[in-house]
Amino acid sequence: MMEKSTGPTSLTKFKDCLRVPPTLRPQIKADQQYILRVHMRPARVQLHSELPPSNVWTYEDSLPGPTIEVSRGQRLQVEWINAIPEDQPYPITAVTAPDGSQNEPGRSGRPANSRVSTLPPWTVVHLHGGRTIANSDGWTENGALSGQFTTSDYTNDQQATLLWYHDHAMGITRFNVYAGLAGLYIIRDAEEAALHLPGGSYEIPLLIQDRNLDTTPDGALTGRLLHKVEDGTMEFFGPFTLVNGTIWPYLPVEARQYRLRLLNGSNSRFYRLVLLDEQRKVTLDKITQIGTDGGLLGRPVAVPRDGLILAPAERADLIVDFRALRGQRLTLVNTAGAPFDNSPATQPPGMPDLDNRLPHPEVMEFRVSPQPVDDPFVLPATLSSSYRRLEHDRLPPDHQHRLVALVEYPDGMLTLRELAEVLEGDAASGEALIVIADERGKTVQYRTVAKQFEDTVNWFVAYGSTEVWSIINLTEDTHPFHVLGRSMRTRWAGKTLCGSTPVSLSRSPPPSMASQGASCTIVTCWNMRTTT
Repeated sequence: MMEKSTGPTSLTKFKDCLRVPPTLRPQIKADQQYILRVHMRPARVQLHSELPPSNVWTYEDSLPGPTIEVSRGQRLQVEWINAIPEDQPYPITAVTAPDGSQNEPGRSGRPANSRVSTLPPWTVVHLHGGRTIANSDGWTENGALSGQFTTSDYTNDQQATLLWYHDHAMGITRFNVYAGLAGLYIIRDAEEAALHLPGGSYEIPLLIQDRNLDTTPDGALTGRLLHKVEDGTMEFFGPFTLVNGTIWPYLPVEARQYRLRLLNGSNSRFYRLVLLDEQRKVTLDKITQIGTDGGLLGRPVAVPRDGLILAPAERADLIVDFRALRGQRLTLVNTAGAPFDNSPATQPPGMPDLDNRLPHPEVMEFRVSPQPVDDPFVLPATLSSSYRRLEHDRLPPDHQHRLVALVEYPDGMLTLRELAEVLEGDAASGEALIVIADERGKTVQYRTVAKQFEDTVNWFVAYGSTEVWSIINLTEDTHPFHVLGRSMRTRWAGKTLCGSTPVSLSRSPPPSMASQGASCTIVTCWNMRTTT
């Protein structure tokens, strides 16, 4: 059922059909290497049929970019071509607005950020989650200006999974991705093919992002993308939800099983996704998770009862069974407040939560056909025979332990700090240390050995070795932790008590079965220690 948004957004929800991005498959060269040439270009795209077209940046004129599909072991060379004209105005407006204004569109009386409005079109592409050699990994400073290109080689030597490619320019990644520079990348392999999972038009990629829009002086939406943060909140949280570049779309589906490939492409917002039927009843029993960032799980797992959590850049591979829901309109909603602290929802699923920057919890609608269809697919009990759950007592005896702390400065800036143990008596006079007490009360002192991108490299990891990294979140929010080029598995999480000296640690229950799958997105909850 279409419904009008309340408040100043004035856009009809579920009016526009979901767009599915086109698929790009590489062409083969004589030496058995596959090639693609991908252009970055400006475009004007309607994010909603009631809006004027928005200025965006695209890969190959598509928002999001086309889905690149390859086979495991297929060597691919991509020319990423910056075809954005040098004199092209930057397509978004950035503003820092008063506290409490992120739920609303418009600049809230504040001037636009002139530094952002005059940014030149320089870009660099990173394949997120890919096992990529260093010179092709999209280093943040390896930028290409208008008329230039970079060449990246991808071996695709990893398990079948969903990756994504996006801009990675130093200091402005959040703006370039917000402008539209993101797309999906799928690797296939024989293990996945043997499962005969729903494919073709029954396999749907869903790139979920939040956005805000500028307004005219009288409050009408202009369609121009607005990156609006607040005086006291550096993170962006927008009131509008885009799925594949459309605000609050709907998708017609048959009464059969579908494979949904989800990606949270938002800058900062977490999603805790819940499916509601027409009676607003939670129907998560119709959803089964079969994969994570790193590929297929060992066996299918149920979605958590309070919803599927996706951190920024995190992916999920789902089977959704619409067979018993013929003729219904189902609503996918978000119940995660922002900034997300892993707290339970304060409102029933589907209800706005203005206090937690969730004015419009709706994500999209599924319209199930009333016609019965023959669906022969049976979900196998075993998915990936190569999947192995890590246990500490199964690790090599010579494995290395490392400690990382996530620390927030008073101005809201976050830093990751590499920590090194300080033995008793070795601390310099007045040196700032982090002191941690374990569950037995034993204290250990640590100093920061690196916290900036340009700092000296202190950690050298041997190829093929096993390491255990403990990530301590000393902020008040939940944050994703990304490890590029490798997948990791979360082993356990332990709670910390902030505001005390020393910081105290104690174990908490292990993460869900799905979150123990291979992943390059590790979620560190506020005041939590996560070991991977």
